[in-house]
Amino acid sequence: MPVEVGAINGSSPKQSVSAAPGAMAKDTFLKILVAQLSHPDPFAPQDPGAFVTEMAQIALLEQLLNLSARMESLYRVEALSQAAGVIGREVVVANGSEVVTGTVEKVVVDREKVCLVIGGNRYDVANLVEVR
Repeated sequence: MPVEVGAINGSSPKQSVSAAPGAMAKDTFLKILVAQLSHPDPFAPQDPGAFVTEMAQIALLEQLLNLSARMESLYRVEALSQAAGVIGREVVVANGSEVVTGTVEKVVVDREKVCLVIGGNRYDVANLVEVR
């Protein structure tokens, strides 16, 4: 489900942003569950124990999704914090088959990845080979 995001002053084109896949799966699952509970089959009544088990599983699923989102956020903050420690230092970064050496100008988050900016170009911090 894309969401349109535009600049405040309107000078740049709009960009599409998709919702997180986990959120979509959870919403779909809950809609199906609500439909099942709203329209029970009179010829096959549900066991009360099975209903309680399903509700417990739903609560567990929601908590796991929340924990996963928090862990991803914590990972990004930690990676950004560690990468900030190399600002102004000379580093070696692997860029495909070539190796780039230069001074880190700044650190940015680009599409959920922490990147080092060297000579105006962005390199994924995961490709950092050496700090001098």
